[in-house]
Amino acid sequence: MPVPYRGMKYRILLRFFGAAVLLALAAAACGEGPMRASYQPVLPELPRHWRDVLGEAHWRLEWLDEDGVRQERDFAPGQKAPELTLIQEWSNPVLAWPFWPSRNLLPGMMRPSGAMFPWDVSGKSLRLSWKGGVEAVFWKELAAAEKNTAAAEKRLPWYLDWPRFRELLGSENIPEDVRQNPWLADWKDIGARTVQSGFDRRRIRSRTFTEIAIPGLGGIWIQSSPFASPLDAGTDGPLYVRAADIPDTWVSLEGILKCSSSGWVLVGKW
Repeated sequence: MPVPYRGMKYRILLRFFGAAVLLALAAAACGEGPMRASYQPVLPELPRHWRDVLGEAHWRLEWLDEDGVRQERDFAPGQKAPELTLIQEWSNPVLAWPFWPSRNLLPGMMRPSGAMFPWDVSGKSLRLSWKGGVEAVFWKELAAAEKNTAAAEKRLPWYLDWPRFRELLGSENIPEDVRQNPWLADWKDIGARTVQSGFDRRRIRSRTFTEIAIPGLGGIWIQSSPFASPLDAGTDGPLYVRAADIPDTWVSLEGILKCSSSGWVLVGKW
């Protein structure tokens, strides 16, 4: 049947997740409508080295509500996360971005935790984890990737075998460095290639990194990935970081470092 246009809430979703998701949601609206249920997010513990440097985090939750519209909600340390109402029929990613407004560390600068509905549900709880953040971001990349062929239009994220994907990420079929720190992989590129030509586990590999020595930056530095070990640059440095072509974030008691293989800048200093 023809798919009707559904107004502003679908325009928001179109910009964020792409036309294929919009059409699927509108098609569902032609029937009796999806089932709804609410769940209480349970956040993971911060890595100890993050907490030692930054203290407790604020959080930004990001999810698709019962109408398929992207929502977000911020809450402070000590506040309870809001209950989330989710559609039952599809895989549904939930992200929780840690941030520290007093340190000028905004949502998106540090890697998120996350969950994949329904596999991370326990009773009425939705349990988020740091590895779940990788899966939820990959879901988003699959949804947002350009779909310029008939085959690509069918490669929607809820068709992926997520339990098998999760098992793959922990298996020896993936390079050991990526198993230890999945953010070494370029999930945007992997998502785009998966949509264009299908899933291939051989794409899950580390990006190319270059070691950069930054003089005068001493102390303990933490990276945006919760899986990365802290770097100890001694009292006076230099700080040695492994940088890729896309800028990443390192943080210490001295400030915020943004660095790529082409250069670096100290963008914040407490």
